[in-house]
Amino acid sequence: MKTLVLLRHAKSSWEFPLDDLDRPLKPKGIDRIKRVSKEDKSIFNKSDIVITSPAIRALHTTIILIKEIDLEFNKVIINKDLYTFSSKSLEIVLRTIPDKFDYVIFVGHNPAFTEIINKMTKRKIDNLPTASWAKIIFNEDNWSEVANCQVSFSKSVK
Repeated sequence: MKTLVLLRHAKSSWEFPLDDLDRPLKPKGIDRIKRVSKEDKSIFNKSDIVITSPAIRALHTTIILIKEIDLEFNKVIINKDLYTFSSKSLEIVLRTIPDKFDYVIFVGHNPAFTEIINKMTKRKIDNLPTASWAKIIFNEDNWSEVANCQVSFSKSVK
């Protein structure tokens, strides 16, 4: 059995004239990811690894998460392929996770996260909000074969 937690980065700022990759978190985004990390610690602290997009907003979200739940920083992997807005690209990353990892967190972006949830689960959502998560439990033992699953969401997902 494999578990994937999709954590969308916290609310980012458009205040500065920066490339999309370099946008920082807003103060309210920082506060929210701190709160979500503490409230949902049991969702995150079982993680074997945390794979994050290299976007500053995703990296900052990951650092706050790791700090708040006391996870070791050596469990963080930056993967440039998670800086995607496409569910197809996200699925390629998913299916190439080494099988030695059973519980994985992705920190990344919409619409890719919402699309992959809608594609791989029976529950359809309109949007995975910022600093929200979806936990997908697959019945398979190999990431390359995952298909059958159950899904649960953070409170903010409708």
